[in-house]
Amino acid sequence: MSRSSTKRQSSVKVSNVRKEQIAELLDIDLKAILETGIREHLHDMLKLFAEMLLSQEVGQLVGRRSERIEGRTASRWGSQPGFANLLEQKVTIDKPRARTAGKNGSEINLQMYDALTDPSFLNEQAGAKLLAGLSTRNVSKTLETILDGRGIGRQTISNRSIKQMAEQLELFKNRSFGKLDFVVIFIDGVGLAERLFVTAVGVDKTGAKHVLGFEQGSTESSHICRNLLSNLIERGILNPDGGHLFAVDGGKGLRKAIHDVFGKTVAVQRCVQHKKRNVVAKLPQHVQKTFLGKFAAAYSKKTFTGAQNAFEKLRRELEMAGYSSAASSLLEGNQELLTLHRLKIDGMLRKSLCTTNTIESIFSNARYQTRNVKRWRKEEQMERWLAASLLKAEKSLRRVPGYTQMPKLIAALRPDKEVKA
Repeated sequence: MSRSSTKRQSSVKVSNVRKEQIAELLDIDLKAILETGIREHLHDMLKLFAEMLLSQEVGQLVGRRSERIEGRTASRWGSQPGFANLLEQKVTIDKPRARTAGKNGSEINLQMYDALTDPSFLNEQAGAKLLAGLSTRNVSKTLETILDGRGIGRQTISNRSIKQMAEQLELFKNRSFGKLDFVVIFIDGVGLAERLFVTAVGVDKTGAKHVLGFEQGSTESSHICRNLLSNLIERGILNPDGGHLFAVDGGKGLRKAIHDVFGKTVAVQRCVQHKKRNVVAKLPQHVQKTFLGKFAAAYSKKTFTGAQNAFEKLRRELEMAGYSSAASSLLEGNQELLTLHRLKIDGMLRKSLCTTNTIESIFSNARYQTRNVKRWRKEEQMERWLAASLLKAEKSLRRVPGYTQMPKLIAALRPDKEVKA
């Protein structure tokens, strides 16, 4: 719950005396309101307030009614039916008009009317409701319909959400992160229907997480991954000279792409959880628990040499027990499993970066927000939903645990460069 000191202050400030005067002018029948329902009358008052805002602007442009003004530059010009976006729907209101003085006078555009009819508010609300899990056919049930309110049908809500998500997709693909220095890059794929989106999440030098971009394909092929990395370099997000730590799941296509683009100028940390799952899948159930305990003990060693010797001992035990397939799986990519040990990163930061849990938690959030989409029709639709859901998930991201060790990690990755706190 937010503190009272942080609550937004009301922009409408009216004294008690003025409130009583306004109530008298409106001639409010309290008995009738209580009998027929207060909500309907509140809706009517909302429409009235919108019309009062328009009348106020016209008054500021042309002066009060019947007021004599020398050199008047504008005058009232009647009224016409208009609409306003109130309570997420279009409502008919009476729109006053004004025009410039003279025979060739033209109508004056009212800024308040532009604000009341701005469709971006409706689009944002529609997009937010669908991301929250509300289906288009149920949106109208969540709104208190104003008399003569329009624009809450299923197709209308769908069209509004498409416009909003399309804007978010454009923002997602082209946004700039300024001078943020991304030290750690998590890369993994998230699937929608039969398509896979290879996605990158960066951790800057302060430990903050940002969703950097995605590339669409059918698999985590080296070609798709190279396209993603090249795009991030072109946008100035990644340094082509390297100096980054990549946390990956061990896919061969992704690993090849990183090597093709950066060579040996970056460090790669293979996900510990993926390695454990790969080895356990090759072991009988009665030895899995013992293996997991020894694996955890080996990885918890403080030094690179200590961890390396412990894993070699575990590999020999698997070989001697007749589990050669599991031993080979444990040996494969073992050096990249201990990258953080080699960089002398320990404690909470090592625990945060040794798995791809960071990016997988974001994917879990995205899947939850897209759970009600039963039919994926086009790739562009998938991109819209994924970009919108990732941007929403990004807002709730916190800094990686152990972020105070980021300067130490930067110094290890970039020994020739001065590290600034």
